[in-house]
Amino acid sequence: MSNRVTIIGLGCVGCSIGLALRQREQTLEVVGFDMDPARVREATRLGAIARSTWGLPEACQGAGLIILAVGQHEVRETLEMIGPHLEEGCIVTDTAPLKVPVIDWARQYLPPSARFVPGVPLPGPAAGDQPLPAGPEGARADLFTDGLYCVTPAADTDPQALNVLMGLARTLGARTIFVDPLEHDGLQAGVVDLPALIAVALLRATVDSPGWLDMRKVAGPDFLTMTGPATGDASLLATAVLNRENLVRRLDMFMDALYLIRQQLMDNDASGLEEAYTQAATARERWQQERRKGEWGERPDMSEVPGLGEHIARLLVGGLADRFRPRRREGQSPRE
Repeated sequence: MSNRVTIIGLGCVGCSIGLALRQREQTLEVVGFDMDPARVREATRLGAIARSTWGLPEACQGAGLIILAVGQHEVRETLEMIGPHLEEGCIVTDTAPLKVPVIDWARQYLPPSARFVPGVPLPGPAAGDQPLPAGPEGARADLFTDGLYCVTPAADTDPQALNVLMGLARTLGARTIFVDPLEHDGLQAGVVDLPALIAVALLRATVDSPGWLDMRKVAGPDFLTMTGPATGDASLLATAVLNRENLVRRLDMFMDALYLIRQQLMDNDASGLEEAYTQAATARERWQQERRKGEWGERPDMSEVPGLGEHIARLLVGGLADRFRPRRREGQSPRE
């Protein structure tokens, strides 16, 4: 297995991974690819990649690990394009927010000789409270330090591929947690997709209302913050349909909570509204403190867990790379 790592997608996430790898794993060669030449130039200037390529087939050539740091709406096409060009034993991972559809696409487009392991790196406290910029300008080597790396393996995920992804997480300074793909997408619906749809609904209920000409004059930071999730790429929001069952459940729960508040207003239940506000504010503050400190419970001892470079080196020694080759059926030729 090669010590070459290819990062496809040189936005903030891809470049931050590249910066961390190049600073902490000097034995690795980090190759980058992006359809946007400006991002390639910036990634090169930052030192996030050692070199870039003009095409996807060339980017995959000789790679032992390929990281898809592209948006959810780009993953399917990217997997389809790289599938025929993967080295035998190559490991592919992604950073997309939804895992169930990505696993299905990987099974459809990747060859049996490749190994796919899905995951999502989550920024650590250094990222602050603002949304990540889309481009490489906000990249930093410590973006994922003390963050979480959600590994979401399918039942048939190769154990060695899992080890490699754990090594990547350690190199990034993140703590690995294992989450079932279905469960992960359910969590995603509650904290990413739902706020975006709520923001869209809030804008439609205000901007399109007869009183907006006056409301816009008094709208302030609170309204700006609440509607922020609706200002992203519309194609990204449209991918919520891939997670519709989970999202519909969350919408139902949200509407139940809204109805309860409405009923308290109708009943003049001031004490009930105050209690609801206090409980919500307390829960939010507790979550913010945990997020800022990167404290999500007991941290396991990671001192004995190898980094990415060590995992790849182990695969190169003693014929371990042979474990990535599918077993041939009796009478099957080497090319079948």
